[in-house]
Amino acid sequence: MTRTVRSLEKTQQALEEALRQARHALIQTIHTISAIASRSDRYTALHQEQVAALATGIGRRLGLEAHHLEGLYLGALVHDIGKIAVPAELISKPGKLTPEEYSLVKTHVRAGVDMLENVSLPWPVQLIIGQHHERLDGSGYPLGLSGAAIGIEARISAVADVFEAICQPRPYREARGCAEALAELERGAGIAYDREAVDALGSLVREAGSQDFWTYIDSADFSSTVILA
Repeated sequence: MTRTVRSLEKTQQALEEALRQARHALIQTIHTISAIASRSDRYTALHQEQVAALATGIGRRLGLEAHHLEGLYLGALVHDIGKIAVPAELISKPGKLTPEEYSLVKTHVRAGVDMLENVSLPWPVQLIIGQHHERLDGSGYPLGLSGAAIGIEARISAVADVFEAICQPRPYREARGCAEALAELERGAGIAYDREAVDALGSLVREAGSQDFWTYIDSADFSSTVILA
């Protein structure tokens, strides 16, 4: 009987180790995808890194469990991966995009989803990629989803994405600052953006106080809440 129990324990341990290694390999794969993208567009890579850290911080404030935080971080880390399929001159264009150019840039969402279409992941990475530009009132793209049809991870990522985009400089304008970014999101809270996610972001901004917000996010190291490669 004892020998049988020991045999079962060893089998269980072997299965757990195999699952751990498989999960670790998937995490490394996502990081590799992010690293590949950074070679062609360092600007977007930095944007994704900051959005991932901020989204994880928001998720923690909302009480998401570790597995959901992990998926949130990894999905946000590659949410704009589809931009590698968009002409680089449009991504870095210093002036305003024409309607035709903007329509082309918007295709990065579908391109990103297609890139990972046949990859099976235990996290909602594809959901975040496909829905981070959707809005609660149906005004987003590419599908015009609304309300509960948008996953919570995508709602959080959307808030982090918009905040970073407004707060930080863009090729076509100077940085507008974190105060203006938060004000913009608060005006749309409960309409276009998830109110609880915006409130959680506001608490992070207040907690950062007078120090540089992104320095605070980096020092808080929100990615340490999950097991990363």
